[in-house]
Amino acid sequence: MTRVLATIASVAVFPLQLPRVATVPGFQTEATMHDELFARQQAIQLRLAGQSINTICRTVHRSRVWFHLWWRRYRALGPDGLFDLTRANVHPRRLSPDLEQTIVNVRQRLESQVHPATRYSLIGAQTILAELEALHIRPLPSPRTVERVLQRHGVTLPRIPLAPLVSRYTYPSPQALDSNQVHQVDCVGPIYLLGQRKRHYLWTCKDIFDGAVCLDLSRSRKMDAVLAFLGKCWKTLGRPRVVQFDNAREIVGWGPAARYLSRVLRLSLRMGVEPMLIPPAKPERQGSIENFNGWMQSRLFQRHFSRVSALRLELQRLQAAVNTQHVHARLGGLTPDQYRRQKQLSKLPPRYVIPTEPVPLAAGRVTFIRQVTPNGNIHLLSLTYKVGKRLKGQYIKVVLDTQRHRLTAYLNGRVHKRWPYPYLKS
Repeated sequence: MTRVLATIASVAVFPLQLPRVATVPGFQTEATMHDELFARQQAIQLRLAGQSINTICRTVHRSRVWFHLWWRRYRALGPDGLFDLTRANVHPRRLSPDLEQTIVNVRQRLESQVHPATRYSLIGAQTILAELEALHIRPLPSPRTVERVLQRHGVTLPRIPLAPLVSRYTYPSPQALDSNQVHQVDCVGPIYLLGQRKRHYLWTCKDIFDGAVCLDLSRSRKMDAVLAFLGKCWKTLGRPRVVQFDNAREIVGWGPAARYLSRVLRLSLRMGVEPMLIPPAKPERQGSIENFNGWMQSRLFQRHFSRVSALRLELQRLQAAVNTQHVHARLGGLTPDQYRRQKQLSKLPPRYVIPTEPVPLAAGRVTFIRQVTPNGNIHLLSLTYKVGKRLKGQYIKVVLDTQRHRLTAYLNGRVHKRWPYPYLKS
């Protein structure tokens, strides 16, 4: 023991130039064994003096792993390597095997679809991170790290970067930067129950920004069913700034009667909602709701329903799962329901009765997106308007101003042409 102390005393004057320790004038700085930097410096001094690793570890009260770490750092960087590196110089550490297995197991649970709670779950990285956070697992990996773990275990395929497609024409699609700015409405059907021949139709509405949905089952797709569904949506999700439809008869009417605006369009205007109609036979222009309908049908109709009540109950589960379980990156990792709680949304009162008879014409705008025909024409509300052959194939936005009784055609945001519209009646 006397020999070890004598050796330590001789090392104290070893001429190793280490970084200076800042001191306060007028005060003595005492380095104790609990000073991490002092322990690193003393360990390096003892090793350079020829002391064994076991002796060094006993002297500074550290482990062999700790010593080898700082010995490698000193040999690579010199005395400056004994300081803590900034985060910019620290290489990312690989996840522990336990956390990797946890990520894979969570993914498998979400994919199982055995329990009703997971039947309509998303399975992406954001959903997995939300579950890890709910389990209080810290620190959380990044979404890209989760994707790499899934790829490494063969659960997903790696992303293939593709170049964007070249579009000849600009489509004037509505922009949504917050909730209830743009809703898309569509109908799925007919749907037949097991052992029955009666038709049913599934109406769907989706907020294209936050992903919130409203679903309803109807026995017809007549205009009365559309009005009832819109009332339910505006009581549940709230009234949007723009509601987007296709050109079905139950939406815009049929024949010359469509020129006077259908009950659906008049109700939307009365509620302060701007109806927007996509080009005919272009369902891809309602991509958000069409993608949802495809995903929904693959999950919903894995089971066979023989009763309307069972199908309605399943639709309620599906709607609740989408609105309360699906997390989205654009919402900061929140679900649509969590995000909407932070907003002041304009909803219809629960007991409000939606009128089914024609309502008086209200001031507002009805927007039509139309593709110019080879003859240079556009068709809307059973009417034909000439815009010019040089615009063939391009998309034109036509706005009907119900207060001024005129149509205005916009090309790339600029006024192209105007026509009077004398068919409106109050």
